[in-house]
Amino acid sequence: MIRIGGCRAGLLAAFTATLLIASMGVTTADPPVPADPVFPRLGNSGYEVESYDLEFVYRPEGQKVPVEAEAVITARSSVELQKFSLDAQKMHVKSVTVDGEDARFTLAKKKLQISPASSVAPNHVMRINVRYDVDPRGSGASGWVDTGRGFALAPQPDKAHTVFPCNDVPWDKADFTFRVSVTRGSDAVAVASGLPLKPPETRGAYTTYTYGTVHPVAPELVQIAVGRYETEEIGTVDGVPISLVLPRGAAGRFGQLDMAVEQMRWAVRELGPFPLEAYGLMPLDTDGEVPFGFHALETHTLTVYDPSYLSSTPLESVAPHMMHELVHSWFGGSVTPKTWADNWISEGHANYYGLTYRFAQGWSTNDGRHRSMESLMADFYRSGDVYRAQYGPVARPTKESLFSEQVYRGGPLVLYALEQKVGKAAFRQIERSFLAAYEGGSASTDDYIAHADRIAPGQGVKGFLESWLKGTETPPMPNHPDWKVTPPPKG
Repeated sequence: MIRIGGCRAGLLAAFTATLLIASMGVTTADPPVPADPVFPRLGNSGYEVESYDLEFVYRPEGQKVPVEAEAVITARSSVELQKFSLDAQKMHVKSVTVDGEDARFTLAKKKLQISPASSVAPNHVMRINVRYDVDPRGSGASGWVDTGRGFALAPQPDKAHTVFPCNDVPWDKADFTFRVSVTRGSDAVAVASGLPLKPPETRGAYTTYTYGTVHPVAPELVQIAVGRYETEEIGTVDGVPISLVLPRGAAGRFGQLDMAVEQMRWAVRELGPFPLEAYGLMPLDTDGEVPFGFHALETHTLTVYDPSYLSSTPLESVAPHMMHELVHSWFGGSVTPKTWADNWISEGHANYYGLTYRFAQGWSTNDGRHRSMESLMADFYRSGDVYRAQYGPVARPTKESLFSEQVYRGGPLVLYALEQKVGKAAFRQIERSFLAAYEGGSASTDDYIAHADRIAPGQGVKGFLESWLKGTETPPMPNHPDWKVTPPPKG
């Protein structure tokens, strides 16, 4: 399924060529994975997922395992497959079929290994059906968030496969349909990424809520939530609906979220048309501490918030964070990092524009030390070599440094340096044309570097960004020869 200028097709073709060379024309039993530098055990390049149809029946009352689930996965094979794998963990798999025929399977070491009744031909669209049970309670090291009144998802970066069997890599984006059933007559409802496809349907003991996505989604960006929620549309920007999904009775409690409409207008002026089908903001329905470890988390068309963070934090701190999460709809959602080593494309841009918005409103940083981007970037610059020594280069994170200061500070610093080098007009053109070129797909660090070099030719942008993103030392900052770095501690 080709969605943008050959991006996904080119990626799959490259992987396919590698597999065919490796197999020397022999049927590939279990294709090698194109290793993600950060999570090398995840993913399978023997196929490309086209769609996921996920069905969840949530039945918490008196059930040992409260979610009965079924995943129907449509995928196109890239080589002949005698067996293949899906990423899967922390679930009890009951049955697997491929194209309607029972398949043998084993679940171990984060992989659901599947042996279909007959081999799958190259370029064949196969339908994989997996029935399983899963327990969102307690959550632990999984993509589930136990809210006490239901659940939500926090699949980033590598936990989508604890919620549903999938090809859990950022580059393999797909369409999603969600059918979530809750006990009839309970006060819980279900919401999910995308748009409602039909009104809720009540049959027998359950009420079913159906959602579907319009734009392709990476598995780690999926959202499904059950709780006492009420949805209110608060406005539109260029036809895109913006909604608040609030815990019942919370109207007026999170007034800062009403800024979302004006923030959308600001972001559209900066980045271009909003690239997704809708945008929503959802404080989770819980009275306890939200166990996902973030104040907020971007998922497709829904940003989930820790309600205690919203209730206890001043507007001038919350609003820039809201902008950070909104910008992820462009960088991270529409244009997804190709691998997790490219995470700075998502987090670096979100923080850069969140900070730009903060200073445009006349707000200082939380500690009151900086009232301009220049002042803050000078501070980040001083720590540049310390971050590189501690966490590595910006575009070479490890699993441990994936969400470190190097990403959240070093990422915006790279973008500030690029703007200083090429000027505001060229920088704006680079950003907007990059988003347009890779909309709906994925992009790597090298893709961003090559694109910026094409848009601002003759300025040495390629070497400049290579040094800033991959080098072990912080390069000089254009237009600021007086800025100096603090040497990292020895030893």
